[in-house]
Amino acid sequence: DGTKKRAYRLQDGQLIESVLMPYEDGRCTACISSQAGCAMGCVFCATGQMGFARQLTPDEIFEQVSRFASELKKEKKRLSNVVFMGMGEPLANYRNVKTAINRITQELGIGARRITVSTVGVVPNIKKLTTDPELPQIKLAVSLHCASEEERTALMPANARYGGLDELMQTLRNYIDTTGRRITLEWALIEGQNDTPETAKKLGRLIKRHNLRPDMVHINVIPLNPTGGFAGTPSGRSRVNDFVRVMEQDFGVSTTPRVRRGIDIDAGCGQLKATIEKKKREEEEKMLDENNEPAMDQRELASFMEESSATTISATPMVGVYEEEEEQQEDSSVKDIEVVKFSIDQDFVVIDDDGDGDFDDPEFETEWELQEADRLVNLVEQSFAQQKQNMEQGVDVNSGIDDNSVLKGPTTKITDEEAVIKARKRRKKLLRNLKQIGKLRDLEKTGKDLNEEQTLKVGKEEEWLMELESLEHNLQ
Repeated sequence: DGTKKRAYRLQDGQLIESVLMPYEDGRCTACISSQAGCAMGCVFCATGQMGFARQLTPDEIFEQVSRFASELKKEKKRLSNVVFMGMGEPLANYRNVKTAINRITQELGIGARRITVSTVGVVPNIKKLTTDPELPQIKLAVSLHCASEEERTALMPANARYGGLDELMQTLRNYIDTTGRRITLEWALIEGQNDTPETAKKLGRLIKRHNLRPDMVHINVIPLNPTGGFAGTPSGRSRVNDFVRVMEQDFGVSTTPRVRRGIDIDAGCGQLKATIEKKKREEEEKMLDENNEPAMDQRELASFMEESSATTISATPMVGVYEEEEEQQEDSSVKDIEVVKFSIDQDFVVIDDDGDGDFDDPEFETEWELQEADRLVNLVEQSFAQQKQNMEQGVDVNSGIDDNSVLKGPTTKITDEEAVIKARKRRKKLLRNLKQIGKLRDLEKTGKDLNEEQTLKVGKEEEWLMELESLEHNLQ
């Protein structure tokens, strides 16, 4: 269908993806990433299962768009739309996404109304963008997929983390009332699970119960992007049509069936990264084989024994990148991959008067921080207790795990108690640094000149804010 995908390897080795989708009417839409990995943990998303690595900088976000715009310009075409539907949760990287959006509108001339930010429902930052004077009037899309608390939390763990469906729907109502802008609800249709007329009625009643104006809500429905090993299948045309009919005729909510884009090139977020990493592993294994021929027979025998005794873990399904109507099939081979590097300054200045690496200001020992720390410690303790039990029972926790499976490891970097403590200390240190920067800025307002060291510290504010956001996500 003409869709092109790109993989970018960043300076620290992280891989991110972006996709360009051309349409017959001349429009060209860029689907871009906002994070390396994702902490939301959605079970149908490859990126969610990879876990969160770090926030992308404003430059890394902007360059994805800028490169597509430059390529299209050479072809005498124009990039018309941008959607934040690639890797990561855009509203979990709010500050950097906002900076990038402003650059996109100002430097590339793409109107704010042609930029869509898609979120799983990060309620605090939906509230923030509702009244943010520094953010242009972009479009907001919410990945909903389920109309009940239990089903949505099972599919999208972030549902419970941010207060549940009622809190999300009330926040969306306030967004509509305050901004006067229509929202889009995204719905991936899975055969027999969330595609029945009864489910459509449940969604309609949810919208009605929270007093969302039908004319201010639009629903995009798209059959699930199928992947090998997942029991669920994409909904057929008749079920899609029935779902659309119920929403429009019974509830007056405009609903558009979307065609999955880029299926033939695995353009769904996270799929290209998984493909590249798998190919890299295969190449490394091939090189190892070539350099170690005498051991080939033994490895083949060991591989055969592992395959005979292992239990296969199914890969998770992924939702395809989409926006418009027509679908065509193309060669399923990977193509149009371009790897570039970004320059990232990793230096930072630590403000620590006593040099003990700790933080003892009780102002930041909030009840929320203590509860969050207790939750993380309990989670780690439970994890180790389960591992100990498995070892006592002689259970091989690695048996049946396919090295090529996307579903690997935890969804955060916090893996043991020592790491939790270290992360908490670093977060407190950053809070202290930022507080001192605030005092320095207050001194500037009184007319006092800052010395070179103080000016350097103030210049680190954005970097420390980014690091703090990353720590917060790793601690969730």
